[in-house]
Amino acid sequence: MIASSMTPEALRDHYPHTAHQTYLNHAAVSPMSRPVRNAIDAYVAERHGADPDAPIANFETFFPVIEETKERVATVLGTTDARVEFVPNTSSGLNVLARGLDWEAGDRIAVPDGAFPTNVYPFLNLEAQGVEVDFVPTTDGAYTVDDVAETLRPETRLLSVSWVHFLSGFRADLEALGALCEERGVVFCVDAIQGLGALRVDVEAAGIDFLTAGGHKWLMAAQGTGVLYCDEGLQDRLRPPTGWLHGPVDWEHLDEYELTFHEDARRFRTGTLNSAGVAALHAALGLYLEAGPAWCEERVLSLSGTLADELSDRGLSRYGTDDPAHASGIVTVTPEAPDALFEHLKEHGITGAVRNRKLRLAPTYYNNDEDLHAVLSAIDSFGR
Repeated sequence: MIASSMTPEALRDHYPHTAHQTYLNHAAVSPMSRPVRNAIDAYVAERHGADPDAPIANFETFFPVIEETKERVATVLGTTDARVEFVPNTSSGLNVLARGLDWEAGDRIAVPDGAFPTNVYPFLNLEAQGVEVDFVPTTDGAYTVDDVAETLRPETRLLSVSWVHFLSGFRADLEALGALCEERGVVFCVDAIQGLGALRVDVEAAGIDFLTAGGHKWLMAAQGTGVLYCDEGLQDRLRPPTGWLHGPVDWEHLDEYELTFHEDARRFRTGTLNSAGVAALHAALGLYLEAGPAWCEERVLSLSGTLADELSDRGLSRYGTDDPAHASGIVTVTPEAPDALFEHLKEHGITGAVRNRKLRLAPTYYNNDEDLHAVLSAIDSFGR
């Protein structure tokens, strides 16, 4: 059951696009709910200044929204707001880590093969400093903890994984990987963009040292605003980027330069935030928490599981594992003509995606059985 007085139908009503299309592309970018649009409109209305009482320079009035958004992020991650901060996107978050550690020639980083480039390039860029990247062997995006253990070397300082593989939908066993990294003395980093907002995570229980994600996919907020989590122990080992908001601001002596960092994760904030994006994330997280993360996860896994089974019954081979322990909201199949099938679905008001010559469908918790029926009916009519 949904975790509040909100019914699934009322939740779905927050997404007006459902009246005219079936959207199953949340692994790319998600639609904004009514609360998210209203939050952005309210913020823009203040800055617009048409209302004589609206504070155009609304830094002080918006500050409580920033603080409450961090609290909501912390609740979703299973940590405290002192350990989270905003970033523009996942790449920015990963670069905080990649550029923040003091690397030495001969250090190594492990990354699963076939990861999205976001989780590869920040680390490949360290090769100029003599750092080597070792790729964990994968099959259709899937791998075992033993595969990772065999890839780690005495020189490995960091393991960075995607919580959910962008194409196969393979969900990593974060708890087991966290335990492995603790045993080996390796920093454990998670690119969470394909799971956060759909699946539940407890960063502290999983032993995650660093996690980052953009807000425009399963969190269903806006592009240009994301979050990072940094364990307190790792924070003390990172050299933060600098701007002017990485530490306390002395408004009376702005030209007396003293490089001082905040004691918490605010030290990773270099400058002015994307406040409209924070407003969107605040509203999106509010709706998600009201629905209940446990219910949302159950709903996502139920819909994606049903979809995978039905597509398999129709002879569409799945890319990735069908092991429920590694399931997520992503279902990818390998039709003979993926582009043609994608266009056929589009003609029927259904939005999916083609990646690496495969058809990817990604339902989330506001989707329903009627959406799945629409997809399956369109697929049944393909080629007739």
